[in-house]
Amino acid sequence: MKSDAKMITKLFFRLLPVQILLVAVGSINSLIDGAMAARYIGPLAMAVIGLYAPAVKIIETVNGVLLGGSQILCGQFLGKNQIERTRNVFSLDMGLLLAVSGLFTAAGLAVPQAVAGLLGANADTLKGLTDYVHGMAYGLIPQFLTAQLTVFLQIEQQQRRTYIGVGVMAAVNIGLDYLLVKVLRMGMLGLGLATSASYWAAFLVLGTYYLTGKAAITFRLRGIRRSDLWPILKIGFPGAVVTLCLAIRGVALNAILLRYAGNDGVGALSALNTCGGLLYAITAGLASATRLLVSIYIGEEDRASLQLVMRTALTKGIALVCGLAAAVVLLARPVTGIFFSDPASNVYGLTLWLFRIYPLCMPLSAFCVIFINYFQSSSRMKIVHVLSVMDGVADLIVFSLVLAPLFGGIGVWIAHVLNGVCTTVAVAVHAARVNRRPPRTLEDLLAVPDDFGVPEDRRLDITIHNAAEVTETSQLVIRFCRDAGIDEKRAVYAGLCLEEMAANIVKHGFSDGRSHTVDVRVVSKADGLLLRIKDDCRAFNPKEKLELIDPQDVTHNIGLRMAQRLARDISYSNILGLNVLTMTL
Repeated sequence: MKSDAKMITKLFFRLLPVQILLVAVGSINSLIDGAMAARYIGPLAMAVIGLYAPAVKIIETVNGVLLGGSQILCGQFLGKNQIERTRNVFSLDMGLLLAVSGLFTAAGLAVPQAVAGLLGANADTLKGLTDYVHGMAYGLIPQFLTAQLTVFLQIEQQQRRTYIGVGVMAAVNIGLDYLLVKVLRMGMLGLGLATSASYWAAFLVLGTYYLTGKAAITFRLRGIRRSDLWPILKIGFPGAVVTLCLAIRGVALNAILLRYAGNDGVGALSALNTCGGLLYAITAGLASATRLLVSIYIGEEDRASLQLVMRTALTKGIALVCGLAAAVVLLARPVTGIFFSDPASNVYGLTLWLFRIYPLCMPLSAFCVIFINYFQSSSRMKIVHVLSVMDGVADLIVFSLVLAPLFGGIGVWIAHVLNGVCTTVAVAVHAARVNRRPPRTLEDLLAVPDDFGVPEDRRLDITIHNAAEVTETSQLVIRFCRDAGIDEKRAVYAGLCLEEMAANIVKHGFSDGRSHTVDVRVVSKADGLLLRIKDDCRAFNPKEKLELIDPQDVTHNIGLRMAQRLARDISYSNILGLNVLTMTL
């Protein structure tokens, strides 16, 4: 179990940086735009960006439905080693994105003033918001596609390309912001155009990988299956409800702040939203990494690994969030100074207190979204809806309506913390209701159904650390098969096959001097015997070795030769840097 935990922790934190970047991509541009707007256009520009924030949430909602559903489906298919089905889902996802982003682009270009009105612009902000909507519309297509490709490129082990793409995006945005806003004085239109150009630059860096011919998961028009549409929407929508709620919440909070704290309150919240995505990036990255890994282990019906993923996210992951929250509190004053330079102004004071109070809710928010994604991946949609509505809109608006008349903008800041407390309690209440007792352990809190996973007497899990342990594998597997009622012939063949495969992995995969493990799982099913070998060595397809066996040479690879004759199916994939070979006997 300790070795499994080590592999899962390594995989989790290999996934996490790119998942954080996925969320941070839009936030990086928002932070750049906010800093440039405040410096070169004026304080009112921050209110314009704040009014545009709900539009960003709507875009994220649509993207979240497709990304969440596609990611979970792909994770489950990868867990079952069904690569072709993964390609089908990817193709449909990309096709839907092109269609939806095209419609958003048309609206932003054709009726930007109407969009600005829907976002709540008043006489002071209508012109600026209209220009900003117009400029941002040109980049909506790559904005949608970039968010999706970041996830799928991680499955392809192309993290470096993602980092380069984000770096290029930030550099283009900064350079064009300075040129269009500072030099050419194009105002909010220039600000939007610069951001659009930066999304196109990032998309070109990411998208060109699919022209190299190296991608395993590719877009094929003929691969689109309409039957996958409903599962994507059904799975993805509940997780995206929270993003939709955030869009509604943004409009509602702006209205509350305008009434009880004026434009200064909206400007302060806009400062948080501008860099709030970066603050939320670790939380959302934890949730996304959890969602992908949970989906894979649900596909594998691996109860123990499922719990290890959640334990990693809830301990080491939330510890990272706590560290970030402490840093924000300590740096509240210089961060406030990025947006507002006059410490004596009301907007400066409101923003300073916001950056001091908001971090208190960050660990609670992380806890909530991790569980939302866990429940979503395990198809428990009722609790996903409840938590999404509570965390996204209901609790915060209720607390804000109560506290804002008493404390102004500060009351809204306090409401964020109370919102986090309520959602955390709601997770525990749900577990108590399902288990019919208060949760005392992580397993209680997860409320995993009793019938999930393979019973212990029907599976064998072995972790191999070195060559000396390989020789024990064969006898352990043969003994398990006999105890499970598997016929003698298949029991012996399975033992010999796994011994040779594991020995080959240790011999060639462990030679780089790094610490590796080989996880072997044998599952006795009603329709046969399932053998799965997983390792974290360099990519190597053992299936090719089976295909290269000389049929005339009867003295070598005896176990593989016999297993090949008996196997109904042999499949290989490299999932997130892990080699996974699955055989059904």
